Amino acid sequence: MSILKHPLFLAMLVLGGLYGLFAHVLNPPLPQSLLIQYMVICSVGVLLVVTFDNATAAKFFSPLLALFGEPKLILLRIVAFAGVVAGVGFLTFESVKPNIVSPVELRTVHPAPPSSMKAYGKTFNLLKLENPYRAEFDEQSDEYQEVVAEGAELYYKNCIYCHGDLLDGTGHFAKAFTPRPINFQDVGMIAQLQEAFLFWRITKGGLGLPREGTPWVSAMPVWEEMLEEDEVWKIISFLYDYTGFEPRSWELEEKSDAPDPEPVDPNAELDSDAIEAIYMKRCSQCHGEDGDGLGVAGDRMYPAPRDFTLGLFKYKTTNADSEFPTDDDFRQTIREGLTGTAMPGWKSLLNDKEIDGLILLIKEFGGWDEEEPEDLGLEPIDMASKPAVVTPELLTLGREQFLKACKECHGNEGRGNITSGKRLKDDSQARIWPRNLTRPETWRWTDDVDEVFQRLSAGIPGTPMPEHSTAMKAEDRWAIAYYVMTLRDNTTPLSKGDSVVRAVRVAGGLPTSPGDPAWDVAPAMTFSFSPNVIKEPRLFTSLNDMVTVRALYNDDDIAMRVDVDDRTYSVPGSELERQYYLEDVEATRDAIAVQLPAALSGTSEKPYFRQGDRKNPVNMWTWTAPSVEPKLPQVAVIKDATGQEKAPKARADSSALMANGEWKDGRWQVVFRRALETDAPEDFQFSEGVYTPVAFANWDGVNGEEGLRQSFTAWYWILLEPTENPTKIMGIAAAAAALAGLLFILIAWRARRRFNA
Repeated sequence: MSILKHPLFLAMLVLGGLYGLFAHVLNPPLPQSLLIQYMVICSVGVLLVVTFDNATAAKFFSPLLALFGEPKLILLRIVAFAGVVAGVGFLTFESVKPNIVSPVELRTVHPAPPSSMKAYGKTFNLLKLENPYRAEFDEQSDEYQEVVAEGAELYYKNCIYCHGDLLDGTGHFAKAFTPRPINFQDVGMIAQLQEAFLFWRITKGGLGLPREGTPWVSAMPVWEEMLEEDEVWKIISFLYDYTGFEPRSWELEEKSDAPDPEPVDPNAELDSDAIEAIYMKRCSQCHGEDGDGLGVAGDRMYPAPRDFTLGLFKYKTTNADSEFPTDDDFRQTIREGLTGTAMPGWKSLLNDKEIDGLILLIKEFGGWDEEEPEDLGLEPIDMASKPAVVTPELLTLGREQFLKACKECHGNEGRGNITSGKRLKDDSQARIWPRNLTRPETWRWTDDVDEVFQRLSAGIPGTPMPEHSTAMKAEDRWAIAYYVMTLRDNTTPLSKGDSVVRAVRVAGGLPTSPGDPAWDVAPAMTFSFSPNVIKEPRLFTSLNDMVTVRALYNDDDIAMRVDVDDRTYSVPGSELERQYYLEDVEATRDAIAVQLPAALSGTSEKPYFRQGDRKNPVNMWTWTAPSVEPKLPQVAVIKDATGQEKAPKARADSSALMANGEWKDGRWQVVFRRALETDAPEDFQFSEGVYTPVAFANWDGVNGEEGLRQSFTAWYWILLEPTENPTKIMGIAAAAAALAGLLFILIAWRARRRFNA
C-alpha cells in the first residue's frame, strides 16, 4: 500500500486522469495545441506541489534517482532508455507530420443579447421587454389559449422544418444545418431564458448573432422579414406552453401555496377526451383535426401526412390481401417515426398507453375501430424460405429480376428515376416519386433485407408500389431483396461528424470527365441539402437531398467532382424533361454551385453561409445544364455574392472556371476546375494545408427552382492535403529521439556518480 501513497505515483495518477479528461471526456475535444498547453500547466502545478518542502521533494525524486544511478537497476535502466528514445521519437513524428483534423469550432449557445434592438421600425429595450400576451391574459384563460393555438399554427407553417414536430431540433431538414437547430425540449434551453431573448433571436436570426456566437453558420431566419411582431410573440407563447416550461424572469416570484400537481401515472387508463386532447396537441397540425391529412402544415410537406379516414396505410407486416396493419405496425410507426419525412418518433414524449389510445382513435377515423382482430383477416406476410447464404448467383438473379420488375420506376441503378414515362400518383392523386434505393437514409420503414422482402410482397398501399406475391415467386423476391441491399454499397453514406473534403495531390493533369478513373483516389464526402425554408421566396420541398464531393489538385489547378442524385433530367425541350415535368410549374435548367469565401478572414468569422454578406463576399462557381428549346449549351459562370438581398453578380469573364456535367441513371456528375491562384483579386486563392470553408447549392429545374428557390448545404471545409516529406519527418523524429537519448545518458552518468560517491 506504501506505493499508492508515494508522491511520484500520486503525481502520475493525477496527470493521467487530467489527460483522460482533456483528451477523451470533454466534448468538443480540445485541439492538440491547447491540450499540450493544459498538460504543461498541470505538470508545473503538480511539480510545485510535490516540491513544496525538501522532505516531499526528496521522496518524490528518490525512485527517479535510483532508476538513473542504482547499479543493480541496469536492466531496468536499459528498458527505460529504449522507452524514452522510442516515445520521444513517436511523439515528435506525430507532431510534425501533416495534421488533417478539421478545426474545432467553439460556439456560445446563448450569446449575451444587446440591451436594446431595432425591429419593426421601433426600438425595444430588451432589459424590460415582456410578452404582451402573458402580461395581459392569465395563462389558463381562453384568451391566452387562443393565442397559443395561433402560435401553434404559425410554428407548424414556418418552424417545423428545422425544429421538428417534437420541438427538439430534429426537423426533417435539420440534418443539413451546422449547428443543429435548438432543442426547445431541453431543460437547459428556453427554460433558462427570458422571453425577450427569444424575441431577439427570432426576429434577428442567424445574421444577428454577435461575435461570441460565431462561427456564423446559424440558419435561423431573420423572421422580422416574414412574421409580424405579434406573430413572433404568439410563437413564443406556444413554445413555452407546449414544452411546459416557464420563462425566466428577473423578478422573484412569490411562492405559491398551491400543492404540486399529482404525478401522471403512465399506466392509468385514458378516456376518449384525454386521447383526443393528446391527438390535438401532438398530431392534428399535420394529420388534421378530423384525421383527414389536412392539418395546417400538411400542404407544405412531401410526402403528405396520412389521411386516416381512408383506412389505407402504407407500411404493414400483413399480407397483400389484409386491408389493415396490426397494432404492432402502428406502434412501430408512431414510436419510431418515418425516416425521410416530417413524421418523428414519438417514443420520447408518449407512453405506451397514450400510443395505444392514438391507435384506437386512428381506427375510429377510418371507421373500423369496432372490428374484432379475427374478423379483419390480419394474416402476416409469408416469408417463405429465406436463403441461408448470399451467393453471387443469388445476386445475379436479383439483378435480372430487378430489371424486369423494378427498373421502370426505380431506374437502372435504383436511384428512383422513372424510365417508363408514367406519371405516378398516390391515393390522393398527388405526384409521387419512387424511392432512391441507393440512399438508406431516406427509406421510410425499411432497414433490413426481411423488410425489403415484405415491401416487395405486400407492396405499399396507396402508392404505385404493387404487391408481387401473386406474380413473382418467393425465391425471386428474396433475390431482389438481397440485390437491393447491395445498392447501398454504390454510394457514399451521409457524413456523420467529419466535415472535411480532402483534396488529394496528383502528378500530371487533372480529370475533366466525371467517369475518369482518376477520381477513385479522391475520398468522397456526402452532405445533406436543405431547401430554402429560411428566406423568401421559400422552397418547402425538393427531391434532391444530398451532395457527394471529391477533389483533386496538382501544381497548378484544383478540380472538384460534385454528384447530385436527381431523378429528373431538366433540360428544357428534351424528351426526358417533357416526361418529368410538373403541372403548373414552369421548368428551369438544372444547376449546381460551389461556394467559397472571396478571402479568409484570419479569424473564426466566416461569410454568411448563404451567398455571404457585405463584409464577407463569396465566390460562386455555378454550372447550368444545357437546353434543347431554346438551344443553349451547358455553361460555367463565376458569380460574386455579397448577401441574399440582391442576386449574385455574374462576371463578364468566367474563363478561369471550367465545368462539365453529365446526367445518367438519375444522377448529375459535374466536374469543376480552376487554377489554384488567379490574377483576379476577388478570387479565392488556394494554398496547401489551409482549411477553407466550402458550401454547395442545387437548383432542380423540374421543380422550377431558380434564384433563392434552391437547396443548399451549410459550410464545410476543403483541405488541399499537404505533400508529406517522409525523409524530413523521419529525420526530425530521429534527431529528437537521439537528443532525448543523449540527455538520458547524461542524467544517468551524473546520477551514477552520486551513487558511487
